Amino acid sequence: MPGARRLPVLAAAATLVTALALAACGEPAPGPAPTSGGRSAAPSAAPSAAGPEAAPGTAPDPAASCVQGTLDRLDTRQRAAQLIMAGVPADGLTADGREALAAGAGGVILTDAAGGEASAAQVAATTREVQDAARVPVTIATDQEGGKVQDLAGAGFTRIPSASVQGRDVAGLRSDAESWAREMAEAGVTLDLAPVADVVDPALGDANEPVGALDRGFGTDPARVGRAVAAFVEGMDAGGVDSTLKHFPGLGRVRENTDFAGAADTRTTVDDPGLASFRAGIAAGAPVVMMSSAVYARIDPDERALFSRTVVTDLLRGRLGFDGVVTTDDVGAARAVADVPVGQRAVRFVAAGGDQVLTIEPDDVGPMVDALVDEAADPAFAARIDESARRVLALKADRGVLRCAP
Repeated sequence: MPGARRLPVLAAAATLVTALALAACGEPAPGPAPTSGGRSAAPSAAPSAAGPEAAPGTAPDPAASCVQGTLDRLDTRQRAAQLIMAGVPADGLTADGREALAAGAGGVILTDAAGGEASAAQVAATTREVQDAARVPVTIATDQEGGKVQDLAGAGFTRIPSASVQGRDVAGLRSDAESWAREMAEAGVTLDLAPVADVVDPALGDANEPVGALDRGFGTDPARVGRAVAAFVEGMDAGGVDSTLKHFPGLGRVRENTDFAGAADTRTTVDDPGLASFRAGIAAGAPVVMMSSAVYARIDPDERALFSRTVVTDLLRGRLGFDGVVTTDDVGAARAVADVPVGQRAVRFVAAGGDQVLTIEPDDVGPMVDALVDEAADPAFAARIDESARRVLALKADRGVLRCAP
């Protein structure tokens, strides 16, 4: 999220229509998530529910078969719910969180605990509760950048320095990130909403509210930022946690923080040198990219980036070749999208080519799922939901969160 703001836990109002057959898809693995990496590229996704077919003479991919089998057992509403990531406090699953999981939310984001900093033991207990309550195993994310944005900072978690400090020692960053990831993985976290790949305009410095003022960036040189981003991504993967590049196509040239105001970038272009840091993160294997909520006047002056097919599909997927999960920044309380009805925030993002809608507002999940289902009366949009649900499930399968019986 652009700033270090934390909001109340999310709740959902919908109910899951049918249960998954446990014989087809196994329960989430007990204990911590796997702590070995190995992902060399972002997970791919086929554009239709039919799924990829194995080449003649080759054995089927078990992970792909698991994803397809799970997808086949979800109806349209359940597939739409997989596209929503809901907030829960890190120190214990609340009734609101249970409702979100019962509604089929595809992921949760752990927010800093209401009563203070949650310990690693508390977080581990929470993530076990989350997976036990989920109808389909979920991605468990948190904001663990370091510095002013570190949600898990209680006993058992290292105090991570800010990105501005991390960027001073790119050579040592990979090892540090692996260590931080192992702490998260042991507590059941599978996705870090980091690193910040935005390159801050040196002429702005601290006047850049979302990044520069909070020391969240690795620097002002795209090549150096790219090396730090790649080191962070590789270290996280080696430690057993996926990474998220944010905030595409960059918040380094805006003044306003999109959590609190609208923001506009009048300089960034589709072939901008500042995109090099995102290219480096994608090449390093980051499987998730978070969209900015700002407007980019020289790319698409009519839409905020997260609602722009020009930015999401043409630029990120087309020019940069990214085929993993595209997520929003928080769209629950961010002022930048306050003028868009809640359900339409999800519909417009998915229509632009996005996959995972992140909201930490209690009342958003129901309206978002309802709006997605209503829009799915259009077969083309229904196919879009299927494509995104496949990507979300593939992310889980690749990290070992989603496992199916042989």
